[in-house]
Amino acid sequence: MKHNFKKGFFVIFIISMMFCLMQTAFSAETFRTTDNVNFRASPSTDAGIIKTLNTGANVDVLEHDPANWSKVAVSGTVGYIRSDFLKFPVGSAPASFKTTAGVYFRTGPSTDAGVIKALGAGTAVELVEHDPAGWSSVRLNGTPGFIKSSYLALADQNAKQPAPAPAASASGGAASGQPLPSAVYRTTDNVNFRTGPTTESEIIRTLRAGTAVDMVEHDPGGWSSVKVDGISGYIKSDYLSAGGSAGRSSGAGSGGAVELLDWSAAKDVVPKGELLKIIDVRTGETFNLKCFSKGGHADVEPPTKEDTDTIYRTRNGVWSWDARPVWVIIGDRTLAASLNGQPHAGSTISNNGMNGHLCLHFNGTVTNSKSYQKDLNNAVIEAWNAAN
Repeated sequence: MKHNFKKGFFVIFIISMMFCLMQTAFSAETFRTTDNVNFRASPSTDAGIIKTLNTGANVDVLEHDPANWSKVAVSGTVGYIRSDFLKFPVGSAPASFKTTAGVYFRTGPSTDAGVIKALGAGTAVELVEHDPAGWSSVRLNGTPGFIKSSYLALADQNAKQPAPAPAASASGGAASGQPLPSAVYRTTDNVNFRTGPTTESEIIRTLRAGTAVDMVEHDPGGWSSVKVDGISGYIKSDYLSAGGSAGRSSGAGSGGAVELLDWSAAKDVVPKGELLKIIDVRTGETFNLKCFSKGGHADVEPPTKEDTDTIYRTRNGVWSWDARPVWVIIGDRTLAASLNGQPHAGSTISNNGMNGHLCLHFNGTVTNSKSYQKDLNNAVIEAWNAAN
């Protein structure tokens, strides 16, 4: 009897383990280690070592933070491994990943390669081949290209799906006067394309007036669920028109097409001591700034109190470090940038209504905080997307 009990318990245990492993297989992506690495009990080098894995060991990634630690399962045991020791295997089926910040989608694995498109944070891509210390080969809506691996993380597999489109009526129209699925609408003005149906939701990008969107579900008195370039999100319905008028053009002022320049290049374009015409992308307000220093970014200040008042107005009467997308017009060129709104440190202009200066950031400018640097870069990408 005891022998049969032990045998039955062993069978139940084996079945339970198989069930756990099956669950892991269906909810994770299998990666391989790139070197011998410690598999730890928690995401810290001070955490206990469960075991040391050899190079090429398979692990199921449950949660992926490309810049830190990944939560993984190894033979049913859950623990943590440094993400830079994990690689997506060559030849595996494409995995669903997302961008963690604004980033270039390039034709090759190099910063010298051509830019196909600037992507905002949260853009979904298919991962084809992964080099944790370099570049990943990905597909965006079927287009192959490359993205720096440090800007990619596993997509949330439990993310909320867009609301289903309304059912069509027998007459061929949509119920309740709503459009049929994927009806083409256009934006009637510059408008924020967001991750959710609220002004508190994250901005995916700012759309120009006249941008075509695919309607998924329409609430004429609230928010519409739409797709833009295959990306799902939400737009205030009163900024949308069925196929119709393109509204006014956002343009970029007299400076022409908006350029997305790295700071290393923009640094030579931005002049010291001369007026820079600035357009606040979200409001369309214009004001002037002057640059007096160029280090890791441009230190700028408004030349007049009127300019200061305009900047203050674009921020709803609150000075803050929040990054805002702007266009910087210099002669016949317009550059995408972001501007913080917290006067600080020294200045060279008096009687302009501001104590201190502001910071004007371009793609790739440097700050002491990596998280804040991402916010600044995302605002630069938003400024560029708003004109493209």
